Amino acid sequence: MSIWKSILIWLSCSGIPNIEGFLDIKSRSTFPALEYRRRSDNNNNNEREMEFPEQYPATYELNNYKTWKDFGDPAIVRPLLKQTQLEQRNLQVAYDANRHGWNVPAFHRAVDGKGAAVVLARGRRGGWLGGYNPKGWSSHGGARPSVAAFLFYTTPAGKLQKLQKVGGGGLACAKDDSNTGIWLGADGLIIPLAQKPTLFPTKEARMAQSFLGTYFERGPDRKLSLFPNGCVMELSELKVLVGVYERDEEIPYSGAVLDFTSG
Repeated sequence: MSIWKSILIWLSCSGIPNIEGFLDIKSRSTFPALEYRRRSDNNNNNEREMEFPEQYPATYELNNYKTWKDFGDPAIVRPLLKQTQLEQRNLQVAYDANRHGWNVPAFHRAVDGKGAAVVLARGRRGGWLGGYNPKGWSSHGGARPSVAAFLFYTTPAGKLQKLQKVGGGGLACAKDDSNTGIWLGADGLIIPLAQKPTLFPTKEARMAQSFLGTYFERGPDRKLSLFPNGCVMELSELKVLVGVYERDEEIPYSGAVLDFTSG
């Protein structure tokens, strides 16, 4: 038996006080350096998630933050904005179809270049529904991809339920053309709107379509669409909320964005 092995046996059997982390290995990782690295990696991931929240899928956790300006429509959508760039930013209604018109030109005049946006809509029956477009609209054409996009609807219990993006980050906003309305996913929530302004909005201008499971998940209720009944519904209200920015403040994604995905 080597002298070093004898010393180790004597130390482990003697009555000397235990040196923390040396003899009592059950209280620590067998490889404390690896444990430290795991904790460090987790901390780094959390910090990165806080700094770049929209590089990750939408969270189901609700936002408890409120601003003193949160009333009306901003108060409705604020709980949905946890882990988004709008989480703590004041909100404003940029587009109200009943006020600005149920048509594509009015929509793009109101929302283009305003950055991340929340679509808020409802029919004559049922609760609020809509979606979050992290990169907004700019009428530059093509898709505006983001894995952080989500849809939402009101459950029978009166609570808002979020639905994550599936199938990759592409087509969060499927079409950003100046002659198209709202396309969240290729089929998640489509509100084409009228091509031209009219004195009174037609029923067709108010129609919306929704199909879940392809680009957005079906959620815990296994819904086929965001609507209470069927995949097509006439809307009674349609609004788009955006962040409030200072005059000299840069608005993220206010212009064209790169699209490296196809869905």
